Amino acid sequence: MKFFLFTFLLMTCFCSAQIPYQLRYEEFLSNVLKFNPLSMQAENETRYSNYLLKAAKGSFDPLLSGNYNQKKFGGVNYFTTLNSEVKQPIFSSQYLKFGYDFGSGMYINPEQKTSSIGLPYLGIEVSVLQGLIIDKRRAELLKAKEYLNYYSAEKNVQLNLLLFEASQRYFEWLLSIKQVSLNQYFMELAGQRLKGIEELVNYGERASIDTVESMLYYKSRLMDYQNALINIKKAENDMTAFNWKDNTSSDFSLKYKTLDSIETYFIKAKVFFYQNLNAEEPSNPILIKYASFQKVLEIENRFKKELLKPNLNLKYNLLSNNAVAYNSDFYVNNCKFGINLSFPVFLRIQTSEYKIAKLKSQNNNLEILNKTNELNSKISTVKNTIVILTNQLEIAAYISNNTKLLLDAEQLKFDNGESNLFMLNQRENKVLESEIKLAEFKLKYIVAVLNLIYLNGSLNYSF
Repeated sequence: MKFFLFTFLLMTCFCSAQIPYQLRYEEFLSNVLKFNPLSMQAENETRYSNYLLKAAKGSFDPLLSGNYNQKKFGGVNYFTTLNSEVKQPIFSSQYLKFGYDFGSGMYINPEQKTSSIGLPYLGIEVSVLQGLIIDKRRAELLKAKEYLNYYSAEKNVQLNLLLFEASQRYFEWLLSIKQVSLNQYFMELAGQRLKGIEELVNYGERASIDTVESMLYYKSRLMDYQNALINIKKAENDMTAFNWKDNTSSDFSLKYKTLDSIETYFIKAKVFFYQNLNAEEPSNPILIKYASFQKVLEIENRFKKELLKPNLNLKYNLLSNNAVAYNSDFYVNNCKFGINLSFPVFLRIQTSEYKIAKLKSQNNNLEILNKTNELNSKISTVKNTIVILTNQLEIAAYISNNTKLLLDAEQLKFDNGESNLFMLNQRENKVLESEIKLAEFKLKYIVAVLNLIYLNGSLNYSF
């Protein structure tokens, strides 16, 4: 009893393992977007840009600093100094400051000496020439905002390529399914004819040589069927490599089935082309990426131009003799004022960097023109290809339909004894060849539409 139970469970597990997994095109694309590591890598581009923006905003955070020094020797307090400050950036090179200084001791520098309650102050620091309009901190923030669009476009560039390649592999798999189906049908047809010929030979109604020819034809069809099985396994593995599950890996041991067909998606591709792609202007994320980077370069250009100005900084602190900040008395006569001026004599570094920034901006503009022209050229080529493929498909369909008519006529002549086995096999070969050729043209049409989707950059591959 235990033996039969074990056998039953083993057979149940084996049968369950052999149940094919039904995979539709929409589910396949969904799996690629959700679980494929390249898709997850593309999503990290958005996170990266958000961190860049957060870091740039962080340069406007208040800065707290402090410095404490003390010296004692021989029981004598030489000096004790304390300097603390909160510095808040405002816009470009402007700062609000609040600080507290304390200094005492027998040998302290008189400049640092304060009353016993210390010296609080409130001040402002301003760059009135270089840095007034834009400085490095402000430039980095503006660039980080533009990088949001840049890295969003970079994400779409990566996803566009991923979905394009994945879709190609899926439809190549559908073609291989069609090829297996056709080769299997004609192989089984050849096998049935072989059995019929053998029976007729046994009854003496056919020459034994017909068995040899029928067997050769069956073996030929069997080899073609086996080659088709090899091709479908390769196509299935290529497709499975994109189809990840639960962020783990692709399951190459899984047997896939689908209700999709190359014929169904050929019709969908035709409708999608005429409704969406025939007159659509390209909005490829590559162009968006270059346009966003152009704005980044323009900000850098402004900043480098700003560095050509002299560096003139003004500092003004209001001083108080009251340590209680919120109740302090500030006077115009109690202040600390300073001016700092610096200017490179030859400006060789600044002028060179400014010219380099301008060249980078010009080169990027030229690259935008080149990419736009390249995309328009490729789109025009693909659209012309689709027009030619439409004509070729009509011819291929005509050939396929008429080879079937010739096969039916040859079969009727063979049944009436007016034809031979060789001619019948040749007609079947032509039907198989024309059917496979027609399916291949349908795949070419689908791939051409996928190319247009890729070049337009809409990421709308679910047609």
